[in-house]
Formats: sequence, C-alpha cells, structure tokens
Amino acid sequence: MKKVTFTAEQTAIITTTNARAIVRACPGSGKTYTLCARVRRLVDLGVPPEFILVLCFSNAAVDELKQRLPDGVRVQTFHAYALSLVRNAASTKSRHPVLLTPTRSVQLLSSALKSCPNACSSVRQKAGITLRSLVETKGLAAFIRQCNGSDEVAARLVQDGKFSPYADVLAELRTIRGAYDKLVEKTGAVDYPGMLRRAQSLVQTAPLRYTHLFVDESQDMDAAQAQLLMGLAAQIQNLMVFGDPNQAVFGFIGGKARDMGDVMRDAVTMRLTRSFRLTHENAALANAIMEGGGSQIVGVRHGVTPSLVACDSVIAQEDKVVNLVEQLKANRPGESIAILTRTKAPVRAAEQALLAANVETDSMYSPRLPMHVDRVLDMLSLVQMCVFTAKAGRKPKKIWRTRRLQEVIGQPVRPVVVADCLRMLAKAARIPSFEGRYVMATRIYLRLARAAGDMPKNLASELGRWQATSRRFRTVAALRAHISELREQEPVVTSTIHGAKGREWDHVIVLNVTEGSIPFYREVDRNETDEERRLFYVAVTRPRKTLHLLQAPFAHAPSRKQHAEPSRFLTESVLETLS
Repeated sequence: MKKVTFTAEQTAIITTTNARAIVRACPGSGKTYTLCARVRRLVDLGVPPEFILVLCFSNAAVDELKQRLPDGVRVQTFHAYALSLVRNAASTKSRHPVLLTPTRSVQLLSSALKSCPNACSSVRQKAGITLRSLVETKGLAAFIRQCNGSDEVAARLVQDGKFSPYADVLAELRTIRGAYDKLVEKTGAVDYPGMLRRAQSLVQTAPLRYTHLFVDESQDMDAAQAQLLMGLAAQIQNLMVFGDPNQAVFGFIGGKARDMGDVMRDAVTMRLTRSFRLTHENAALANAIMEGGGSQIVGVRHGVTPSLVACDSVIAQEDKVVNLVEQLKANRPGESIAILTRTKAPVRAAEQALLAANVETDSMYSPRLPMHVDRVLDMLSLVQMCVFTAKAGRKPKKIWRTRRLQEVIGQPVRPVVVADCLRMLAKAARIPSFEGRYVMATRIYLRLARAAGDMPKNLASELGRWQATSRRFRTVAALRAHISELREQEPVVTSTIHGAKGREWDHVIVLNVTEGSIPFYREVDRNETDEERRLFYVAVTRPRKTLHLLQAPFAHAPSRKQHAEPSRFLTESVLETLS
C-alpha cells in the first residue's frame, strides 16, 4: 500500500486530542483529504462510523465525501439533515411531513393571501401589485423561496433589482410570509426554507446518537444554518469545522464569513496554509489581494508569473481570449482551461468568439444539451426536405411531415401542436438562407419540446449558440460533422466566479478585471466591496499553473453605465506580483 505523507499542519489536525477545533484552510490545502483522514483515524481508534455526522453545503460535496469516507458515516447537507429531524419528530403522528413542490407552494401561498386582506390591500395601494393574481402569486412565491426566511436577504433581493417593486412593502410581505409559514406547518408539509427554522427548535430536544460532528465549507453558512449548528454543538461534544473566511462569497443568499468562535467558544483554531494547488507566484498574488488578511498562503513550487493584459475594448478582450486559448491548446494539449467572469454576459460573448474559432466550450451555468442539438439538426433536415419539395413544385404530404415531427420529438404530438408546426414548416420552405432555416427549425423544435414537457430552462440559449455557426454551412451533413468534431475536443470551461468556487484547472483566464465588474458596480454603490475582494481572491486561486487577468472598458446596459477604470483591487502591491 502506498505510504501517505501528511504535512505537519495536516498531521496536527488529524491527530489532535482537542474536542473542538476550527480549521482555517486555504485554497488547495487538502482540506477534504485532511477531513477524511481525521474521520478514518477516529474509526481506527474505535469510534463507530454511525456515531459520526458530516454536514456539507451541496449535494456534490456529499457525493464526493460518501465515496471517500468509511461506510456508515452519515454525510448530508444542512437542509437534508434538518428535514430528517423534522420527519423524525413527526414519526409518531399519522401524517408524515412532505416536502412541498413549487406548484403546491403556490397553492398554499394563495390561501395565505386570502387570510391577509389588509396586507394585500396595502401592497396594492403602495406598489400597485395585485398579489392574488396567479402571475404575481408565483412571483411572490419565488421571492419567499429566495429569501430563505431572512429579512436581510429580502432587503438585498429588493435592492438588486429583480424584486425592486417590493421595496416599499417588505413589512406587508413579512406578514404574508408568516401566514404562509403557519399554513405550511398546519398542513403537515415543509418547504425548503422552513426545514432549517423548524429543525432549530427540534435539535434542542432531539435524541442524538452522534459523538463526533464535522462541518465542511463553514464560511458558506447562513444565519439559520449557524443556529442549527449551535444547537448541535450543545449536544455533540466533539466538533471540527473546516472553512476559509476568505472564500465567503455567498452573502447575496445570506451566507457570511461568520466568526466560528461565537459558535464554538471553547474551540482551538488550527490552520492549513500550504496550498498544493498554487504556485509561489499565484499564492503571492492571492496574498496581495487580501492585503495580509488572515493566514498567508504558501505555494509548493515555482511557476509562471500571473499576467495582466489591458485591452482597448471588449472585442479586443475577446480576441485576446481566443489567442490565449489557442496558444494554451497548442503548447499544452490535454490540460484544462477555464474562463471566469463576475457575471454571465462577458463569458457568453467569449463563448461565441471561441465557437467562431472552432473551440468548444462547456458552461457551468448553462449545461450543454447534445441530444436536443441533434434533434434540431434532424428538424433542420426536415426543413431542407420541405424546401426541396417546394422548389420541385410538388405538394407536401401532411401525413409524412406529421410522422417526421413525432419521430424528431420522440412521442405523439397533439393535433393543435402539429398544425402550428406544419404552418412553420410551410414558412421555412420559403426562407432562402441556411441560417434562417436553422432558426426556423429551432422554433419548431422549441414548440414541440414545450408541448412534450421536455424543455430544459436553457434550451433556447443552447440551441441559439449554433445560429452564427450555421451561416458558414450549406448542408445539414456539413454542420452535423462540424459539431461532432467539436465534441471530440477537450472543452474550455466557462463559468461565473461564484460557480467556480471549489473547482480548479490548469489554466485560468479572468475577464473584466475592471471597476464596475470586479468589484461589481452595485456593491460599489452600496459601499460593500469586502465580499467582492474575496470573490476576486477565489478567482485567482483556481489555477494549478497559469493565471491570466484581462481588463477592458465595457458598457453595462442594465445600469446604463460606462466602466473603463482598472479594478480598485489592482493595487500597487498586487501589480508587483503581475507581469
């Protein structure tokens, strides 16, 4: 068996005799590896695996830890564990708590609105919103779900724009939310935000068999999760919490870099400062960005100095991205590449530029849908056949076209939908350009997918990404061959920085390191840029090898603002670490 070598810091955590410990782990420090080694040591020392509980913040983390931990160790998200507490408390009752579906949630909210006539009337007078209409009820349900029971998050959502019409009626909405929560509990159900709130009271008296509790990524805890952890800490003697306050970037949903000392006053603080991911040069940049806040990261090897390139325009930045990617693919084939941005718009433009340069991308915020793309190409073949039939002066056969429509979507189609699609096929037969026919094939397919209930949220945008490419071809076979060839490539990953947290690649390109983007203009207006600094820190700590920062002036359409100055985070000390 291969002998595993741990650093002194890791060994101290794995073998500690302290009952409670707060582990501050820098990016790439082997945090998960150390956590798993600590659990295995406890099992080797005789702690039964079923007496160990590990709490995480995502299903992906749960799946990873389950594969690496001994059988019997319980690994769950905070919400899943909270739901189990709620259900166990009701195990002796006739009705078992059921997790609400979105549809049922809207139904209960409609009932709650009826019980709050004064609040609804006030909302109508102040904001001009009739909450009891179906559209507004669904919108309010989404707002309540995203608030996650937090007034602070509610205020932030209103400020961020999407829910700005609620700005003057938050008090009324709080009343409605209270009525909704009571109704949910009365019906024996539980919604996603309510899991944690109800579990907080239950954990004080719930019989717990666990002797050891571990928490991963503790910096992502919101207030409700912190309260639940405090309840667990009161009953479980041995507690070890892993996290990095410098990576607390989910304040917009209530997650904050909380002082774990407030939750675990008797805990010792231990550190993992050596990053096995970062080079000395990338670590120096990360330390400079945080301006000495917290522990200094130590890299494990020398590498390439991170670069900063100032571009004259967004177009020039996209050209630079294409050049960088082509160079990396040519010189270092097979190595992973990621492009990160603060928001989705810049990375979408970069995706189109890369696609035009015959480079495939894999988006973390809008997953690829190859099956649907293939079906649209089948639909495009049908459009081409209709064009050929029309040019030949032949009368199209309705039965044959109807059968082909059903074959493309893979199931029977209602007559009204067939009629709509046949009309669109007739229009498509008169479109002269191949690109125009591709657009019409997409519209027909979207109509079928919507009717069939097989329509992912990003389907329209995923099919639309091939529109510009289609104009370079004249036949379906050629376009299909081109798409198949791109699928054989190792794709360039594209993501927002939030989505990239916890991930790593060989090479990372960060776009728009420009004031107004990093930090984001809205946070600048609020004078709340600390989290934006941490977000930049997360971005620059993703690469194993090279890091490229690009800065360009840009116009932000929603805010109608022009942004041209380099990011305020590009301080003199930061610039000294860049080439």
